[in-house]
Amino acid sequence: MTTRIFRTLLLGAIAALALLPSLARAQAAPPLDPARNLVIPPESTHQPLPEQYIWTRNGPPVGQAEVLPRFFRAAFNLTAMPKDATLYLAGPRSAKIYLNGKLVDQFDSDLTAPGLDFRVFASQLTGLHIGRNVLAMEVVRGKGGSKSTTVPSTIQIANGKVVVAKILPAAPWVPTDSPALLLSDTSWKATLSASGDWQNPAFNDSAWPAVASLGPIETDINLRQWNTDAGMYNWPGYQGVSPFLRQTPLPAVAVTHVFSGRSIITGSDALTKPGSSPLTVHLASPNLPQQEAPSLVLDFGRETVGRLQLVSTSATPAIVAIEYGESENELLDHPYLGTDLLTLPANATAYGPKSAFRYARVRFLSTSGPIQIGSIQLDAIFYPVSYSGSFESSDPLLNKIWETGVYTAHLCMQDDIWDAPKRDRGRWAGDLDVSGRVIDNVFADRFLMEDTLTRLLDDRAPGHHVNSIPGYSALWISALDQYYLHTGSLDYLKSVHQRLLDLLATMDTEMDADHLFADKSKDWPFVDWTADLSADTPEARRGTQFEYILAFHDAAFLLRELGDTAAAAQRDQAAAQLTAAAQSHLLDPATGTFGSRWQVNSMAILSGAATPTQVPVIWSTVLSQTANASFREPPITPFYNAYVLSAMAATGHRAEALEWIRKYWGGMIHEGATSFWEAYDTHWPTGNAHVSLQADGSTGYFVSLAHGWSSGPTSWLMEEVLGIHSTAAGFRTATLRPDLAGLAWARGTEPTPHGLIVIDLKPAQTTVTLPAGIELSVLVPISPGHSSILLNGKSVTPGPLSEDSMRATVVLSLPGTYTLEVQ
Repeated sequence: MTTRIFRTLLLGAIAALALLPSLARAQAAPPLDPARNLVIPPESTHQPLPEQYIWTRNGPPVGQAEVLPRFFRAAFNLTAMPKDATLYLAGPRSAKIYLNGKLVDQFDSDLTAPGLDFRVFASQLTGLHIGRNVLAMEVVRGKGGSKSTTVPSTIQIANGKVVVAKILPAAPWVPTDSPALLLSDTSWKATLSASGDWQNPAFNDSAWPAVASLGPIETDINLRQWNTDAGMYNWPGYQGVSPFLRQTPLPAVAVTHVFSGRSIITGSDALTKPGSSPLTVHLASPNLPQQEAPSLVLDFGRETVGRLQLVSTSATPAIVAIEYGESENELLDHPYLGTDLLTLPANATAYGPKSAFRYARVRFLSTSGPIQIGSIQLDAIFYPVSYSGSFESSDPLLNKIWETGVYTAHLCMQDDIWDAPKRDRGRWAGDLDVSGRVIDNVFADRFLMEDTLTRLLDDRAPGHHVNSIPGYSALWISALDQYYLHTGSLDYLKSVHQRLLDLLATMDTEMDADHLFADKSKDWPFVDWTADLSADTPEARRGTQFEYILAFHDAAFLLRELGDTAAAAQRDQAAAQLTAAAQSHLLDPATGTFGSRWQVNSMAILSGAATPTQVPVIWSTVLSQTANASFREPPITPFYNAYVLSAMAATGHRAEALEWIRKYWGGMIHEGATSFWEAYDTHWPTGNAHVSLQADGSTGYFVSLAHGWSSGPTSWLMEEVLGIHSTAAGFRTATLRPDLAGLAWARGTEPTPHGLIVIDLKPAQTTVTLPAGIELSVLVPISPGHSSILLNGKSVTPGPLSEDSMRATVVLSLPGTYTLEVQ
């Protein structure tokens, strides 16, 4: 055993011993992904609600944060009088509501309150009559706020410029299956300027324009991005769940922080132990302020995505307050969605807002009698997948990291593949380049990957970049390249051929006369969350240059697959020009590196811009600092650390990369992470994950504890330890370069369009089961001049040597199980 391998094993053992307490807790917890072995529920029979988001056709652009009154009118006929009628209204921050000419209600929202941008209001109506009725409203746009998107419908709803309304024939918050008396739709009229008796039924509104509509509130996937629909949780009948998603109940694993105050809470055990006496709350008085209200906290044992479901068995309605937290500190100190009031009808089910959380607090505020709860659990929302890919090794910590990375990526598979299920809940190409690789390797998903890739192009404003970030245009191409290599979907590649060319043309406009990235579009040259890499700085331009080189190489390959050889040659030429420019203008001649930043140098290696003589210098000068406990690298996120890991593998330092995985991602596990965080630093204080988390140039509870861009080790372990890489579309050809890097053993599976590749590694032995249709080149580790290779017990003459004669190639082209041994 070499000194290097012994040192690696010793360090791994020390790291594992240090983490034994947290690993014991993790092993005692429920399975991390509750959907992993779940029998997939049937598709929901829920019919999307017909009411529409509407707004005025005229006025300032939807992205402008003006505050002007808008006037709406709608007429409807009644043939029979309902016993009760309730108007539900959402969107505006304030409204005056007139029915048949009389003011029947008005409301204002507290714009200083944190949390949801708009809320659902219920108004019990009086003054209806048989025949024609007219509803008239004066409203002001909702709270709203800007989001990083160019999708018009998302911008509009995010800026609060929507109204949705319906009148149901029932008392407020009482469930009913009866048809609505009135729904917001394109028959409504709206204007910015109203005069005279515009509220009265006899007013002639023929000159008023018809409203503009965003369509029914549950049919457009873009209306569920960026938390824009989180305020619709209390809308009668609203689910806001795409038909390709599934839902399943998930009970809490613990109830904590039970606070009674002057009230009485009994039966809280019923929330985790079926069959116990029901949860019952007796309020000290019918209405209590929040600080005196009895409450409890539910812990679901891991990060989850969904909404709180409360089932009332009470004879009277109640008002409760709901708060969520990804961490207990977030829940208790500053919930991201704020405090959300919910009316819980008698003997009915109600839901809290959709988000990602682990902890939920329920406060019981108001009722006219005892509150009895049948259950409070999570209505978990998930995208159905199969865990086809796998990884397991002799290191329990690495196994936990692999599983946590998979779960993190799965949590982000919602209404498209998001960066995070709490915040932003949006599509980002850079995040997809990391999480998409995990999805390719483990779930082999096609539908959601293709939908997300396509919509990222749809979201792109003409002449601008994907997500308005030049580097994300490049990483979109890299994500497409990996998707095509894994799936071989030529049909999808053909569907984006012209748009790929258009995107490359936009990227070309950014270069100056020296073939250096110059940010001519003035889009956002973001590379990573740190001051000199998240603004238009020389360092960010340098990092984007290398992202471009990588993308141009990938684009040349994809264009050749499409038969577009002329465009492919142009990309080869562009990559060569940018590489030569980087060598001439971006290389530090004093160090032989591209500066000191891990991010930039890693991408220089991965793009092929760094020469073979520069690669070992970059390792020894820059990337080897991952092993230096006293070295303080400027902030680097788990996102770009994924590229650092790949660069370490490319330099031949996989054992050191494993140590960095154990230290960096293992550090999050040690702090109790059940999904990987948006940001992390091994030098940050421990105890409250949110205290030091940094993103968007700030810190705090808005930062995500489940971020797809942090899942990189999952795919890395499969690609660099198991060693499997597709080298042609859909795994027609592939390489297997096993590297235990100090592990005693490792095994796993890789999904391909031809079936699973099964890999089992031991020192000096590789066993692989190969399906038909794949030509696999196994790069067997050897000792020059001292190794012979047995294939299923028989000596075999290997093919070409590589890696300084440390690897010999054995090609497998027929299906079967093969064991290669080195003697």
